[in-house]
Amino acid sequence: MLKIEKYDDLGQGIGRIDNKICFVKRAIPEEIVDIHILKEKKNYLEAEITKIISKSEKRVNPVCRFYDKCGGCNFLHTTSLEEKMFKIARANRFFSKMDYFYDTEDFYRNKIVLHVYKGKLGFFLEKTNDLVEIDFCYLVNPKINEVIRFLKKTVDSSYTGKIVIRNNSLNETMVIIDSAYKNFEALKQSLLIDNLIIENMIVKGKNYFIEHFQNYKFMIHDKSFFQVNRLGLEKVSLILENFLKDKKLDTILDLYSGTSVLGILVSKYCKKVISIEANKSATDDAKENLKLNHITNLKVINGLVEDYIEKFKNIDLVIVDPARRGLDLKTIKYLNKIKSSYIIYIACGIDSLRRDLEYFKNSYLIDKLYLVDMFKRTRDVETVAILKIKV
Repeated sequence: MLKIEKYDDLGQGIGRIDNKICFVKRAIPEEIVDIHILKEKKNYLEAEITKIISKSEKRVNPVCRFYDKCGGCNFLHTTSLEEKMFKIARANRFFSKMDYFYDTEDFYRNKIVLHVYKGKLGFFLEKTNDLVEIDFCYLVNPKINEVIRFLKKTVDSSYTGKIVIRNNSLNETMVIIDSAYKNFEALKQSLLIDNLIIENMIVKGKNYFIEHFQNYKFMIHDKSFFQVNRLGLEKVSLILENFLKDKKLDTILDLYSGTSVLGILVSKYCKKVISIEANKSATDDAKENLKLNHITNLKVINGLVEDYIEKFKNIDLVIVDPARRGLDLKTIKYLNKIKSSYIIYIACGIDSLRRDLEYFKNSYLIDKLYLVDMFKRTRDVETVAILKIKV
C-alpha cells in the first residue's frame, strides 16, 4: 500500500517507498493505493495503480472509454475543479503569483492528428508507438468526432500514415492525408468533408479555409497554424486588449507570429507592428490576412527570429509566442539589450517559461501572470506573463 502525498509537476501522484520517491500515474493526493512498479531507478520509481484502497472524493469515472490507454488526456479521472487547482498551485509555486485563471470548455479542439496503421486509426499509447484505436475523442468538437467515425467505417485498409482533421468557426472541415490513399472516393463524396488534401494535392474543395474571429477574418492553409481552442484565443485577446487599451505605443514586435493573428488584433493599439515567423505558409497567409482585414500598419517578415532580432531597436512592446521549447539564448540576449518597456510572453510550456524568465529577471519583473485553460483536461495550460522593465 502507498499513500499519495501530493502531485508532481506533471500531475502524477507522489508517494514514498523506503524514502524513495514513487511517481504514480493518475493518482490523487490523500489516496491510498496498491501499485505495480513499472520502472525502478536509483533515485525514484514509476508505478501504476492496481487497486484503490481509499479513494479521493475528487476522483470521478472517466467519461472517455479510451482514457486508460490513450495518452491524450491527463485529468479525466478527477474533477474539473481539481485540475484547475493543480494548475494554479503549479503557477504559484513556479512564479509566486497568478493573477487570474480563465476557464474554457470541453470538446474544444478544432484540430486532431490521427495515426493510422494498416487501416486502424487512433492515437499512440503514451510514451510508445503502440496504436490505440479510437472512434471518438473527448477533446475535439462534435463535427470532428463525426468525421472520425466516418473515417473509421471507410478507411483504406492498406493505408499507413497520418490523417489531420481541422474545423473552423463556420463548421467547415478539412481532411489532410500525408501519403497515397486508395479509397479516397468515399471521402470525396462525403458531406462531412468540405476540403480534402491528399499528398499535397487538392482532391476536394480548397487547401485553406477562412477562420472568423471577433470582427476579423483569417486565411488558414493546411500547413499553417491556428490556435486549437478558439475560446482560449478569445481569453488571450481579452488579456492583450485590457493591457493595451490605455497604452500609447509606437512599435510592437510580434515574434513567432504564425498567421499574424495576434499582430492584427493589437495593430489598432499602436502605430506599427512587425511580425516575424519562420513558416512560409503562415507568412503567406498573414499577408493575405492583412488584405482581408484592411490592415496597413503591420509588416510581415518570413524568417527565423534569431536571424532578425539584432536589427531592432526603439521597440515599445515585444510579444513572444514561441513553440513549446521556448526562446533561444540569442533572442533572449537581444531582448534584454533592446529593453522594450514591456514583454508579453505567451507560453504553452510552463517549464520553458519558467526557465526563460530566469534570464530576464535582472531587467524585467513579472507585472501580471494569467492562466488560460487552452488545453483543458491535460496537464498543460497557456500562460501569459506580462513583463515590465525595471527602472
